[in-house]
Amino acid sequence: MNKLKRIMAMAGVVLIIAIWVATFVVGVTGGPKKLLTAFLVLSVVVPVLMYAILLVARTVSGKPATDEIDDAIRSGKFKVSSADESSGKADSEG
Repeated sequence: MNKLKRIMAMAGVVLIIAIWVATFVVGVTGGPKKLLTAFLVLSVVVPVLMYAILLVARTVSGKPATDEIDDAIRSGKFKVSSADESSGKADSEG
């Protein structure tokens, strides 16, 4: 499942970059205004749809998003800085 997630994430990144490049090319070359507008809309809609799909998948699987983040911190993949730790302690105390 992790491999599938990575492949889909890379496909999403490639799609977004392709949309940005196409937007730039159409804008610089003076292409049709409707095409430029379509690419600009896609550059907003595609990431929003990707996030929505991810959110629905997490909801359906029943695993909260924070579990993945907590697991990554515990395994050492992400380091929590001392500033973050002190602010977290202050939030939990007050």
